[in-house]
Amino acid sequence: MLVKVLFTAFVSFLVYVSLVGSLGTDELIIGLVIAAIVGIITRNLLVSDEKKVLNPRRWLSALRYLAVYWFYYEPIAHWDVVKRVFTMNLRPSIVRVPYSLKSEYGVTAVGNSITNTPGTVVVDVDERRGYYYVHWINAPSVEEEFCYNNISKGFEGLVRRFLC
Repeated sequence: MLVKVLFTAFVSFLVYVSLVGSLGTDELIIGLVIAAIVGIITRNLLVSDEKKVLNPRRWLSALRYLAVYWFYYEPIAHWDVVKRVFTMNLRPSIVRVPYSLKSEYGVTAVGNSITNTPGTVVVDVDERRGYYYVHWINAPSVEEEFCYNNISKGFEGLVRRFLC
């Protein structure tokens, strides 16, 4: 149980610090107090298996995901949207993107990654059939395999290593 509380508090603290944007003493103390409270109250919502939390491979995979997301996917997507704004070369569409993840955390993480990447927004998730419905600012094709390969495949491969 202590691992669940500490991990949840740690994640909460990181989110708090990233949103506050300051490392002042007051902010850090308030963040630690809030993180401890959140860790105690929500420990079972974030962590289902304590052994997975302690696995260093998962931590390294999570860091790899963050690095690839922020330094590869984000810059490419931003540049694509900037080009489209200036050229008005748009083919917006809502596309159906299949997913194969079974974990709710994995499905949520990939969906959030898609939404946070400029040019795509997940507008619905069909959990029963395993589809995201994504608004894509430039959909060269609405074929499911093409959409999967160009929207979610990379995220799934990265997320699968640390969440599933």
